[in-house]
Amino acid sequence: MTMRSFLSVRRSLALAAVAMVGAAACSGGSEEAAITTPVETTASEVTTTTAVEVTTTTAVEATTTTLAPAIIRQPLTGEPLASEADFVERPAMAVKIDNHPGARRNHSGLAVADIVFEEKVEGSLTRFAAVLHTQDADPLGPIRSGREQDVALLSSFNEPLFAWSGGNPGVTALVRSSSLVDIGAPSYPGSYYRGPGSGPHNLYSDSDSLYSLTPEGHPGAPPAQYGYLDDGQVFAGAPGRNVSFSIGSIDIEWTWSDEEQRYERSQEGEAHVDKTYGRIGAENVVLLGVDYRQSSIDQNAPEAITVGSGLVSVFSNGEYLSGTWERELATSPFTLTVGGEQVIQLTPGQTWVELVEVSTPGEVPAFEVS
Repeated sequence: MTMRSFLSVRRSLALAAVAMVGAAACSGGSEEAAITTPVETTASEVTTTTAVEVTTTTAVEATTTTLAPAIIRQPLTGEPLASEADFVERPAMAVKIDNHPGARRNHSGLAVADIVFEEKVEGSLTRFAAVLHTQDADPLGPIRSGREQDVALLSSFNEPLFAWSGGNPGVTALVRSSSLVDIGAPSYPGSYYRGPGSGPHNLYSDSDSLYSLTPEGHPGAPPAQYGYLDDGQVFAGAPGRNVSFSIGSIDIEWTWSDEEQRYERSQEGEAHVDKTYGRIGAENVVLLGVDYRQSSIDQNAPEAITVGSGLVSVFSNGEYLSGTWERELATSPFTLTVGGEQVIQLTPGQTWVELVEVSTPGEVPAFEVS
């Protein structure tokens, strides 16, 4: 098989995977086979089929009605696509972004990431794993080190590129033995540079430079991580225009903007602004209640447990729903449901996932809503 043929097959499989996720989301997870079922016939009716494909034949004329095909979407934003040619085939790229007070004024790239995870690290601070796919960023940073918890958190993105400043020997060995593709500064120092700020809060790169490090034969685009609403559908729940909570010592608030039709982020009482791309916001904010344990590699670092289950609250369209998150394997996306059955479908757009610590596994993440 030639490389061109291989790429064509790989692209078709990725598109099919996204289309199947969209179809499952539309049907609430149920499947119905298109099987022709014999029925008693009359002079004017011969056969009928299920709702997937309906065919009616009469003695006078034959007509066929078929439902619209499944929507093709960008996998990490749920954006509906007009054409398969618009599908972004490159890998997902996770970039570790510093949230130390010395780094915040120089944040760049967070505002254009498809999905951002916020996790607790040592010192009661937080750090971000910004997952890029559909948009580029220049610069990206400040970039900092990884943690053991990143491997489980990010393994569902189909061998994501992992941009980081490095880590201790144990974390480095873990990353390099995982499905994450190490494109960090220790391995590729020429793709990173020192910029605004003081060390160690001043390491940067850009998406073009980092994507150029994609290894030959990479499997390509990530699978969809969540289900999304269709055109004409609106996220509905309890009123939730403002939500505030803490991760470690960081006080966080998301406020619904009628003008922007999205939530805008503040931390420590100040608007959170991306130096290059403006006010940081998201169509969806997911508060994931997780247990933090001591890392088995670094006794000073917490480890968020993101495989298993817990409680979740999802904010979108100025409203929210509370339910359950489940994840059987690190390579599986999170499943978000109400009552363990109805899948919570997000508004197409950017999503922030806040790993909110709970004192007891299965406890509701603490937040205030108004």
